Amino acid sequence: MWLIRRRIFILQLLLLAVIIVFLTLFTEHYQLLYDKPDCIQTLTVNQDDPRLYFETDKAYKTRLKLQEKIIFGARLKKLSQEVFNEREGYNESFLDSLPIQRYDIPDFRPKRCLGIAYKRSGTRVSVIINFHNELLSLLLRSIISVLRSIPKENFHELILIDDGSNLGQHFDLLEVEPLVSLWAVKVKYIRFEENMGLIYSRRFGCQIASGDAVLILDSHVEVNPGFIEPLLDKVDSNYKFIAAPTFDFWHTLNKNKVWTTEARILAFDRYLNWINTDAKKKESNIHEPFKTAAILGGAYMASKQFLQEIDYFGRGMQGWGYENIELAMKYWMCGGEVYNIPCSRVLHYAAERSPMNHGDRKKAEHYLHNAGLIIKSYFPEDVFNDFDLHHNVSKDVQKDIEEVEANVNVLKKNNCHRNYRWMRRNLMPKVDSFDNDTTIASNLQSNKNCIGLVQNANEPAMLFFKKCPSASPECTKLRLTIWDELRIHDRMCLDWGYPRIRFISCHGQGGNQITYYNAKRKEITNVHKTQCLVQYLNSTLLDKGPCTSEEKSSLGDFRIREFDFETIYSDSLFHSDRISTY
Repeated sequence: MWLIRRRIFILQLLLLAVIIVFLTLFTEHYQLLYDKPDCIQTLTVNQDDPRLYFETDKAYKTRLKLQEKIIFGARLKKLSQEVFNEREGYNESFLDSLPIQRYDIPDFRPKRCLGIAYKRSGTRVSVIINFHNELLSLLLRSIISVLRSIPKENFHELILIDDGSNLGQHFDLLEVEPLVSLWAVKVKYIRFEENMGLIYSRRFGCQIASGDAVLILDSHVEVNPGFIEPLLDKVDSNYKFIAAPTFDFWHTLNKNKVWTTEARILAFDRYLNWINTDAKKKESNIHEPFKTAAILGGAYMASKQFLQEIDYFGRGMQGWGYENIELAMKYWMCGGEVYNIPCSRVLHYAAERSPMNHGDRKKAEHYLHNAGLIIKSYFPEDVFNDFDLHHNVSKDVQKDIEEVEANVNVLKKNNCHRNYRWMRRNLMPKVDSFDNDTTIASNLQSNKNCIGLVQNANEPAMLFFKKCPSASPECTKLRLTIWDELRIHDRMCLDWGYPRIRFISCHGQGGNQITYYNAKRKEITNVHKTQCLVQYLNSTLLDKGPCTSEEKSSLGDFRIREFDFETIYSDSLFHSDRISTY
C-alpha cells in the first residue's frame, strides 16, 4: 500500500513540475486567483517592500523574484492542497501566499512592555537556525523576521544548518544558500548529507558559534521588532541566565486562528512529563521576567560561555525531544537560572502532525531514549528503574552508558549540587503528579490493619476497614500529599463534599478535597476539622462523621478510629510540620 501511495505522490510532483514549466514558458503575465484570507492584507508582491540593512541590491532583487515564484506556486499547490497539507502538516498554499517579509504580525505583548526602555547592549549574538524538510516560505520568513529585529550592533552571525533535507521532495530549499550568500552579513551555511537530528544540529551550531551569546530558533517562527532586547537584558545581567520568550501558536490549517498563551511556569514530573500549572501572573507584574523550571524548545537565548561550561546538550541524546528540559535542568543544577520573558513574543507556526501520533516509530523511540538517558544521568536509580519498568529502555540506554557517565562528570566538574527535588521545592507551583517528592506520608492504616478500597459497578470508590496485616495485597496505598490531599493511585482524591465520602478525580482547587491528618490525635479530618473519618458499627465502610463521640450521626452509631501512616517522610524536602498537631 505504501508503494502505491509513494508512486501517486511522485506522479503528482511530476505533474506539478510540468505545469510550472509550461506556464513559465508560455505565460508572460499572470494574476494570482486566490481567495483572500481575512488575516492578511495582500497576496501580491509589494514592490515598495523596503530593502533590509543586510541586503545588497542583488540580494534584494533576488528575494523579490523568489517571492514571486513562491506566491505563484501557492496557486498550483492549492490544486493538490490535501497532498501538500499532509506532507509536513501545514497549509502550504496559504503559507506560500504570505509575503516573506510581513509587517502585520500580531503583537500580543502586555501593554506595559511597550513603555520599557532597555539599555543598549554590546553583546554579539550568533543566530542558530536548523531545519529539515522545512517549507521554504516559512524558513525565509523566520530568518528575515529575526534578523530584522536584531540591532546591527548586536548581530554577529547567522548559522543555518540544513539537517539532511530531502532535496528531491523539497528541491526549492536549494534556493536558500544562493540567497543568503548575497547578504552583507556573516553567514555560515552547513548542510549534513543525512538527518543527524535537532539535538546534534544545535550542539554543532553552538560549538561553531563565535558570538558572545547564541539565539537558538525553530525554522517556523516569526518575531516582532523589540523581540530581542528583553532577552539580551536578562542574559547580559548574568552569563548563567538563559532567557526564553513567550509563545503564541498559529495552526495554519485553521488560517485565521492564533492561540495566544499566558505567561506560566513550566513544570514537569520526575518522568519528564509536562504538567499543567495554573501559575498565572498578577496583572500588575505580568510584564516582568520570571523564573521557570523549564522552557519550550522553539526559541531561547544563552551565553556561549556557560553553554560551553555545561557541555551544551546532554551527550547520547538522539533526534529531538526533551533537550529543552535537559538544558533547563542543567542550568538550575549548576547554579544558573531559567527565565520566561513576557515582553519577548514569538509566533510559532504549529504543524498539525507530530512524530508521536503519526506513526513515526523512529522519532517516537528517540523520545523514550532521551527521557531514559536524562533520568539515568540526573535522577536516583530507583526513578530510572521505575521508568524502565513501564517503558523498557534499559538495554537502549545501556548502549550509551559512556555518555551517561560523561553527563554525570559535567555535573561533578561544575560542582552542580542541586537536583530535581530542589527544583520541585523551589520552582514549581502546585502540580498534579504522583511521586514521592510530593508525599508527606504514605500507606494509611488503622492499628496496623488494612484500609482497602471497594468500588461497585456504577458507584464511586469508597474505603473499608479490614482486619488484616497492612502489608496485605488488599491494602490500598493511600498517601497524604503536600497539598493536603489524601490520594490513591495517580489522580484520585478523597472528597468530603458528598453525603458519603468518595474518591473522585483530583481537581487541585482545595476545598472539599483538603484532608488534614492530626498526628497527635491520629485523626483524618476535612478542611474545617468538623468531620472525621470514622467507621460505622453496622458496616465495614469508612465514612465521614462527627469528630467527637458525644455528637450523633444521622447514619447511625459510629466508632472514631485511630489512623496511622506506615511511613512519614521526616526527611522529605517539605516541612514535616505539614503533619498537623492542632
